[in-house]
Amino acid sequence: MANPEPKDLTEWTQAAPAPMARTVHEEPGEYGWLVQQADLLRAGRFDALDRQPLADLLTDMAVSEMRALGSAMRVLLQHMLKVMVQPGKLTRSWLYTIASQQDEARVLIKGHPGMRRHLSAIYADAYPRARHLAAVETGIPESRFPTANPWTMDEALSYVPPEPPPRGRKVTQS
Repeated sequence: MANPEPKDLTEWTQAAPAPMARTVHEEPGEYGWLVQQADLLRAGRFDALDRQPLADLLTDMAVSEMRALGSAMRVLLQHMLKVMVQPGKLTRSWLYTIASQQDEARVLIKGHPGMRRHLSAIYADAYPRARHLAAVETGIPESRFPTANPWTMDEALSYVPPEPPPRGRKVTQS
């Protein structure tokens, strides 16, 4: 039985839908099609655009950026919850994850001003998932984590966790 998956770039471009199979600027496949669409836009040749595939691609790109922001917020909140519930287990790795996810979220928000109207929904969706995953990761029942998000988005983006305990010594909880 023949393998239905294309084996190389040539097979992928031949198997792609018509707009993706075009070759432009000696570049096959989707890249060439994207270059062609950009050239057509710059030239004002709107009648020659593959409008529906281009619109679909732009929509997919917007959704992808919103998912990336949601993922950054979820991971950020997940680690903040872990710090809240298990402060004695705080590590440099957790600090790094918090800082990197704050940075990623800020970059996405700044780079995509049109996404701002969706921020509250993206942030609200992130918390229940973060709560669930923090419970799974820590082994602590989900009921021990706050039901409602205890941080505003601004608080989460500016959150600075405490310093982790020195290696080899755990901090006792009060």
